[in-house]
Amino acid sequence: MTTRADQLAHSLARQRAAFKAFLVARVGNEADAEDILQAGLVKAIGHTGELRDEAKLTAWFYQLLRHAIIDHARSRRSAANRERTWATDAALMPSSTDERAICRCLEPLIETLKPNHAALLRLVELDGTSVSVAARDLGLTANNASVILHRARAELREKTKAFCKHCARTSCLDCDCPPSSV
Repeated sequence: MTTRADQLAHSLARQRAAFKAFLVARVGNEADAEDILQAGLVKAIGHTGELRDEAKLTAWFYQLLRHAIIDHARSRRSAANRERTWATDAALMPSSTDERAICRCLEPLIETLKPNHAALLRLVELDGTSVSVAARDLGLTANNASVILHRARAELREKTKAFCKHCARTSCLDCDCPPSSV
């Protein structure tokens, strides 16, 4: 006995080529189109109860795909923004040869961050642990760790600029700040 979901899935599968062509025209490549189509089919089958008029199945599915395209574009923009931010933050961090001369103000400033921000920053930036491994060690998801790391870097950058002033503008290397408490 076939269920309503099976019937609708079969009906959508017959139009698969048209759906994929629609997606390729909008997202620009077959791999992304295929991913969106697969996710859309899974979502459609899971939400068949929302379809009131089976005669409007195709229009309903195209609307679902339009929303999936928007979600896909947002996801790509977010990923690109994360990459740009990571590249910017990574460029601001000193190279391994610079570590010996890093500002002595850094450790006390890290101490002023939220504990989970400080722990993640130490693991990733000072110990060289990958974000995914550090996230696992701290009981975080990789995405959450990336967000926390970005915020921790930004907060540390601002605190360093406020404390070290001129020294911070030159990457805070060969620091000549007084050894006063932060």
